[in-house]
Amino acid sequence: MPAVYFDVAWPDGDCQTYYSPSTVIHQAFEAGDEYPLEDFAARVNSALELASARVQAKYGFACSAAADEQLKINHKIVALREQGAAGAVTLLAFR
Repeated sequence: MPAVYFDVAWPDGDCQTYYSPSTVIHQAFEAGDEYPLEDFAARVNSALELASARVQAKYGFACSAAADEQLKINHKIVALREQGAAGAVTLLAFR
């Protein structure tokens, strides 16, 4: 199963790279597009859950790396909400 790394620019100026165990992440995002924080949260969680399900279907176990990425991303989203950060999340690139 081809893994995908995706680069994200957060509304606070922080840039991070995240991992998806499946190319399904391409169905949720377009490189270069901006997403309101709540829209990004919904899309990324859905995509990583689907990616993990694909791993489960193929190998018989869920992808713990996808769950770890969701946890990191969701911690960031909670922190941004608490800071009252305005602006969009930009999906910079896929690798």
